[in-house]
Amino acid sequence: MAFALWFHPLRPYGLATLYAVVAGAAAMQVVDSWHSVRSGPDRWMAALGASTLPLLATVGAARLGAGLIGLVVVSLAAAALRQDREMPLLAAAGHTTLAAGLCGGAAASLVLLADYEIGAVIILVLLVMVYDASDYLIGSGAANGFEGPIAGGLFMIAVTCLVALAGVPPFRGADVWTFAVLAMLACPAGQYLASAMLPSSAARAPALRRLDSMLVVAPAWAGLVGLYLQQNV
Repeated sequence: MAFALWFHPLRPYGLATLYAVVAGAAAMQVVDSWHSVRSGPDRWMAALGASTLPLLATVGAARLGAGLIGLVVVSLAAAALRQDREMPLLAAAGHTTLAAGLCGGAAASLVLLADYEIGAVIILVLLVMVYDASDYLIGSGAANGFEGPIAGGLFMIAVTCLVALAGVPPFRGADVWTFAVLAMLACPAGQYLASAMLPSSAARAPALRRLDSMLVVAPAWAGLVGLYLQQNV
């Protein structure tokens, strides 16, 4: 990932390819975990849809929006063609769309963010990395579910102090703190959302767990950084 961000000709295609693989695997694992309960969602359609969204993001937000609409249509068609589904048509299509849309949407948001401003995506990835590391180290041995996210938030505060002092673009002065606080709240929200996507929080979905902290914060940052840049041009 570092090479994809550093080597300019690879941006945003290297980043899109990397996250297309992760998003596709994550969406497939979500569907597979539910197939142990009941069949219906299409695992290959979920994987293909999730992988396609970050690739579409390389050509702009408008194409990405069209891709999301297409995902709904294709998911309905795939659900109608399946003979072994144990879910109603709309429920099966909705489940496929949910898995592909959330996983692929998070990945696509990172690609859009890199296109808007490379500094913003580097800061976000750094914040998410320190959050995940702290949450794992502290939270894995904790007796409750709060110590890990709190530790992650504290580490994010330390990193934000360095970013604010260094004046890393695109943020001006203390503006970075607004986005950092958003990340502190959205990273654990993404983890809870990922658990809600599975039949059980203990279900095996390693690719989803690599992406879970990004599920909420990446789309939020992509949208808000875009507005921030428009207001500060």
